[in-house]
Amino acid sequence: MNNPSSQEKRYLPLFKVLSTHGLKGDLKVTLLSFNSEILNNLKTLHLKDKWDEPLEIEQIKKGPGFNIFILKLHNFDYEKAKELVNKTLYIDVEALPEVSEEEFYYYQLEGLIVRDERGKNWGRVVEVMPMGEYELILVRDEKRREFYIPLVEEYVAKVDKDAGIIFVKNIEALFESQS
Repeated sequence: MNNPSSQEKRYLPLFKVLSTHGLKGDLKVTLLSFNSEILNNLKTLHLKDKWDEPLEIEQIKKGPGFNIFILKLHNFDYEKAKELVNKTLYIDVEALPEVSEEEFYYYQLEGLIVRDERGKNWGRVVEVMPMGEYELILVRDEKRREFYIPLVEEYVAKVDKDAGIIFVKNIEALFESQS
C-alpha cells in the first residue's frame, strides 16, 4: 500500500472530471462520495500536486445521470476546462462538515486497529466499502491475509476514532469463513 505524503492526507478525492460541458468552461464531473450534502457550502477544490493553488467554485448543479454534476470554476474558459478532463479534484478535509461522535468519514477508519473483546488484534482497516445499507471494512492482518467485516452492530461493538481502534465482537467464524 502506498503511503500518501502528509500533504496528500489533508485532501480527499471528491470529483472525477468526465468532460467539458458546453463551450463556456463548465465541467461534467462525477461525485466520488455518497454524501452530496458536502457540496452545499463547498468553496474550493484542489488538484494533485497543486495543493497551494485552490480552484474557486462559482457553481455546482445536478447534472444528467446518477452522481453527475456540472461544475463551474472561477476564471475557467473552455481551453482551461479541457486540461482538467480525466483529472481528479480534491477537497481539503478541513472543509468537510463536522460529524457526530457516532458518525465518520471513510478515511477516518482507514488504518484503525481491529480488536476483539478478548484483546486480540485482528489487523488494520485497509479500506471501507459502501454496500448500500451498511459498509464493509477490509481488514489486513500481520500475515497480510485480508478479510471483510460488515460494519453492523452484530459484529462491531464500538468505533473509537480517538483511540484508533474498532472494537469487534467475536468474529472468529467470520474470519474462518473467508480464509
